[in-house]
Order: sequence, then C-alpha cells, then structure tokens
Amino acid sequence: MTREDYVKSLIKSNGCNLKEFAAKIHMPYTTLLSILNGSIGGAAMDNVLKICRALDLTVEELNNIVAKSAPARGQEADGIDPHLLELIRKLPMEKQLALKLLLADM
Repeated sequence: MTREDYVKSLIKSNGCNLKEFAAKIHMPYTTLLSILNGSIGGAAMDNVLKICRALDLTVEELNNIVAKSAPARGQEADGIDPHLLELIRKLPMEKQLALKLLLADM
C-alpha cells in the first residue's frame, strides 16, 4: 500500500470524502487531490503536516508505510555538503522526518 492510498483509507474510515476532508483542514480540494493522486513526497511540508495532524498520524508513521533504507543517524553520506547535514540535524525531529518524506520520491 502506498502512503497516498493509506491516507485515502484513513480519510474514508473517518467518515469523510476527500472534499469534506479538504474543507475540514482548510486546504483547497484540488491541492489535496493533487497530493493524493501524485506523491505525498512531493507535497509542501506544511500540507503534509496538516494532513497528518488531522488524521492523528505522525509524519514518522506515514513515512514507515513505505520503508526505505537511509544512512543511519551519524553516518556521513558521500557527496553531501557537511554544512547542509549539520543544518538538517538541528531541525526538530518532526521536521527532519517531514523533510525525509518530501525527498524520498526524488
């Protein structure tokens, strides 16, 4: 199951259709539809967080729907600017996970 399918099923299990859910979270229906018919990984972080909060779901839980291997914390990735890595490590964990989710499909 993809993350998008999982989110759609959660929305339906909460008794909403996509249009009702979009109105509930104050997001344009077309934006929600684009995210769920495309890739959550390509969505703006604020939109992903808004969807997750409304579904009582953490970004980490959503990210775990599709397990992908990534370097363990503390390991340096070849070819990545060390300054950029340091900035990412300073982000709160929720934002780190949201960033990981956004970049996962690139």
